[in-house]
Amino acid sequence: MGKHPLHFFSHSYIALARYKGSSVGGEKLDYKEFTNNLFQQIDKCNEYIIEHTALMSRLQPGDVQRQDISEYGRFSVRELITNAVCHRDYEDQHGKIIIKMFDDRIEFYNIGGLPDGISAENITSQQFSRNPVIVNVLSKVKYIEELGEGWDKIIDEHKNHVLHPQMPVIEATERSMLVTLFSTKEKFEQNRSVHLNNRQQKALAFVNQHGLITNRDYRTLFPEITSRTALNDLRELVDEGILQKKGSTKGAYYIIPK
Repeated sequence: MGKHPLHFFSHSYIALARYKGSSVGGEKLDYKEFTNNLFQQIDKCNEYIIEHTALMSRLQPGDVQRQDISEYGRFSVRELITNAVCHRDYEDQHGKIIIKMFDDRIEFYNIGGLPDGISAENITSQQFSRNPVIVNVLSKVKYIEELGEGWDKIIDEHKNHVLHPQMPVIEATERSMLVTLFSTKEKFEQNRSVHLNNRQQKALAFVNQHGLITNRDYRTLFPEITSRTALNDLRELVDEGILQKKGSTKGAYYIIPK
């Protein structure tokens, strides 16, 4: 669809709204529009959702390394974004792909309902391609499953998720489709969870690669934050037992406990 598809298809983009609470009546925390070509729409939208969902870190008895558990299945999120882009009705330019993020769920709304013969009940066993050229291109660059196994993998990811999330709900009309993913964040507390922000997740990846991290390293990774914020982030990781502080004052550094 070229470098600037909106010049030709004015509503062919993803609109995302993030709310506080569980309804649109709550405070709107953010609003984003993901435009440009389809690859960029998928990638940027997926990155945003990952950045604004929670990650739990826990240590299972007998395990050496901590287990990171995402609030939502990462494959499911990306697959539903890609499906929306693949299967929307591009002839209908009166609407757009809409994603709404709430505290307890994410809703994926798309233009274009399910075709005849396909329902929410048999979607894992049936296939259809409203836009075969787009599907073909995205499958060649590994954005979608070549054999139409995306929904099977979404279901498997939910069945195998350690916090047993509610299964996705599909609601379809003749011209639209709504898929809802449900959060597992409430179960984080039940599993003695550790909530890590995006900076802390990246800092742990830094420690895994380099063996340690200092306050200066942390501020280099995130130049937009203050020294106090860096110290608070690191102190939280120490308090939760995820990192261990070595040394003191300016010579202090942080490692993963043995």
